[in-house]
Order: sequence, then structure tokens, then C-alpha cells
Amino acid sequence: MKEDQPVKQLDNQKVISGNSETYKRGENPRSLANLKPWEKGESGNPSGRPWKHEGLRLALREYSDQMSKWEKHLTNRETVIERIWWEAGCGSIQHIRILAELGCLNKSE
Repeated sequence: MKEDQPVKQLDNQKVISGNSETYKRGENPRSLANLKPWEKGESGNPSGRPWKHEGLRLALREYSDQMSKWEKHLTNRETVIERIWWEAGCGSIQHIRILAELGCLNKSE
């Protein structure tokens, strides 16, 4: 310790963890004993990362199966699909691009 070091900094050097032994970060044997390695192909989060807007997704999916208010003979899902094709047929580049990116414009074999 330097002699010209201020007294305030002396307090910062005290160990406050109650552990008189010092280990480098991640090397404490008590912490390491608690770790269990995963088997090959096993995940620590079997359900995976949750969807960001799970509630909205479920509500939209439920609504998509209801009958459309605008097209009485179609569901909401069918109405949207029909509208995308209609707009693409009218020359809407955005709708044509949607269909092209999804592979809907490729010739079926």
C-alpha cells in the first residue's frame, strides 16, 4: 500500500463477502460443485425461448378461424389470403413480392 493513498480508499480494499479465501471469478469450488453439465443434445431450457407476443398470437389465431364479417362465406384467414391474391392480380408489387418470397408463384410439380 502506498503511503500517500487517501484514507477513503483503504476502506474499499476490505473483503466484505465474509470469505477470507480469495478465488478468481468463476473458480470458487463451492460454485463449481453446484454445476452439472448437460448431456449431449440436452437443453437447459426444454421449452425454448417464449414468444414475445404469445397472447396476441393466440388471439389472432383464434380470430382467424371465425367467419369473416365482410365475406360471409369465408373465414378471416381465407379472406386475407383471397385479398393478397386479388391485390397481386391487380398489379400490387408488394403483394406479388409476398407471394414470390413464399414460393406461391412457383410452378407446382
